[in-house]
Amino acid sequence: MLKQTVSIAGKEVGASNPPYVIAEIGSNHDQSKDKAFRMIDLAAEAGAHAAKFQLFQADKMYPAETKMHDIFRSIQLDSGWLTDLAARCDEAGIHFMASPFDEQSADKLEAAGVPAYKVASSETAKPGLLSHIASFGKPVIISTGMCDLVDIHDAVQICRRAGNENVILLQCGAMYPIPPEHVHLRVMDTFASLYGCPVGFSDHTTGMAAAVAAVGRGASVIEKHITLDRNSDGPDHFFAMQPEELVTYVAMINEAHTCLGSAEKCMLPWERAKSRREGLYAARDIRKGEVLQPADILIQRPAGDIRKRHFLTLVGSSVRKDIAQGEGFSWEGLNITDS
Repeated sequence: MLKQTVSIAGKEVGASNPPYVIAEIGSNHDQSKDKAFRMIDLAAEAGAHAAKFQLFQADKMYPAETKMHDIFRSIQLDSGWLTDLAARCDEAGIHFMASPFDEQSADKLEAAGVPAYKVASSETAKPGLLSHIASFGKPVIISTGMCDLVDIHDAVQICRRAGNENVILLQCGAMYPIPPEHVHLRVMDTFASLYGCPVGFSDHTTGMAAAVAAVGRGASVIEKHITLDRNSDGPDHFFAMQPEELVTYVAMINEAHTCLGSAEKCMLPWERAKSRREGLYAARDIRKGEVLQPADILIQRPAGDIRKRHFLTLVGSSVRKDIAQGEGFSWEGLNITDS
């Protein structure tokens, strides 16, 4: 099994911790450093924990003078910005992160001091790149779009062979946007069962319901593409989330996690004090040392300290102090007899 909890720059990520939210800026900076800075600031203000970019080299991805080469060339991040982007994230109080698409890009990110690495779905089945990333010893967050379980098992084993068990697996579908029927959040259960690691969700839906459901399903990490304007030109703007939406999105994720609460079922303090449940009260003034008889015990609302189901336990017990008529019984004020 992998580690159940992973630390990213001192922030614990795991099933018992609030979700770690990654604002995926990706290539939506449109090759403008000022726009990248604005998006970092907005992600931090919304409450995200990391601002993430993509670091690739179009020349290594597609043949020159092809349509895809031209598209990726027009949106690739200037690696000379990395130090400035990392510094801006530090100033904003948010982690700087990026997905490297080749070993050279990974080395540049390591030099920039990223606290963790995000592996894009398209790169998960690249053994050399994944091994290189894992060798840094930092947390590796792996998206699993376009992968089957064999690909994922291979990726996990590559990280292990590199001596890195700080792995987080994200359920992901490589559709942009992805319709709800193809989200398959239950896959996170499979990941958790097989590997014991933190799991999460890379959200390519157009709404917020999937992220809330993912938190309810145990997601420790949520990733969401963001943009300043969905109407901007570029391949990743049209399905991304705008700043005002991100604020609501993060708030809903946090509220969903708060709603998970405890697995222990008990009465809430408010329910005990104000609810329609009934408790046990003194039917008359009772002196210290008296032994309680059924007629001495009044059943009425609210539940108080001792609920009515303990009626027979109180019968035959003596009181440790004077109790006024109408006062609720407490366990501390009774000598309970064995029966």
